[in-house]
Amino acid sequence: MRVLADGRVKRSAAEWRRVFEKCEASGLSALAFCRREKIPRSTFTRWQQRLRVAPSPPDAARFVELPLVATGADALLSSAALELSLPGGVVLRWRR
Repeated sequence: MRVLADGRVKRSAAEWRRVFEKCEASGLSALAFCRREKIPRSTFTRWQQRLRVAPSPPDAARFVELPLVATGADALLSSAALELSLPGGVVLRWRR
């Protein structure tokens, strides 16, 4: 890694591969990782595309199973509705 006179950092392709491995191991989203490591997000994305590294899905995009547990309330559940409002205006509705 070279630091230029203007403060910018230059990395080789091999160094970028290590950055992507470190990001994956961190468990953070790419945005959170870039903020923590002070890496411009646009540079991170450009190198991902150059090296064709698949980005890890953000936490919000990961599947989470929500099991329905009924304790003798099957009659009530047959007409129940569930609505979940998420950040960003996403609303999930479940009707039985």
